[in-house]
Amino acid sequence: MSAHRLLVAALLAVLTVPAVGAQALRVNASAPRVLFAVTDSVKTDDGTHARITRTVTYDPVAGTYTDETVDADGATLSRDVRSTSVAAPTEAELDAARLLVARHPEVAPLIDAAGGEVHVEGGFPLVREAGHPCGPGGRCVTVDVFEVTPEAPARRIRYAVVDLRTLRVLDADADADADSNLAHPAARQQSRRQ
Repeated sequence: MSAHRLLVAALLAVLTVPAVGAQALRVNASAPRVLFAVTDSVKTDDGTHARITRTVTYDPVAGTYTDETVDADGATLSRDVRSTSVAAPTEAELDAARLLVARHPEVAPLIDAAGGEVHVEGGFPLVREAGHPCGPGGRCVTVDVFEVTPEAPARRIRYAVVDLRTLRVLDADADADADSNLAHPAARQQSRRQ
C-alpha cells in the first residue's frame, strides 16, 4: 500500500471511530436526564391558544421515565411516570454507547485490527422482560460495529448491547437475532400471529 493510501486510510479510521483515549462520557449514571423537550402552542377548549411544554426525563437511579406537560406558568397539566419506554437515546447517550463499545476490551482490539473504515453505529432501544437488565426500569440500546472496505460489502465486527442506566456494555458479542426486542417472549408470540 502506498504511503498516500496508508495516510488516507489512517485519517478515515481516526475520523470514523470515536476517540477512545481521554474522551469523557457526557451522561451520568446517577443523574436524571432530559430525553425530549418541546414547547408548542395548542388550541384550548375556548378557542384561545396556550403555550405548553412537554418534557420526558429518565431517572437512572429510580429506573423511571417521567412524561410531564406544563403550561406557560409552570403548572402541571399532565404527568405520567412509568418504568418502560422506547424513547430514542439522546446524542449524549448515543455518544456514550459508542464510546463504551469502542473502549470495550473485547472490541477495541478488533477495531484496531480492521483494515477498512470502522463504524460504531446504532442506538436502537432494547426493551426486554422483567428480570433482564433491559427490562422495566432499564435503558438499553444496541450498537453495531462494522467495517467497510471498497472491495467488499460491510462486515459486522460486533453487535453489542449497552445499558445506559449503568453505563456499561452488557454483551460485547451479542446475537443480533436473539438479543433484540423480538427476543421478548410476548413480542415473539405476537409476531407469529400476524
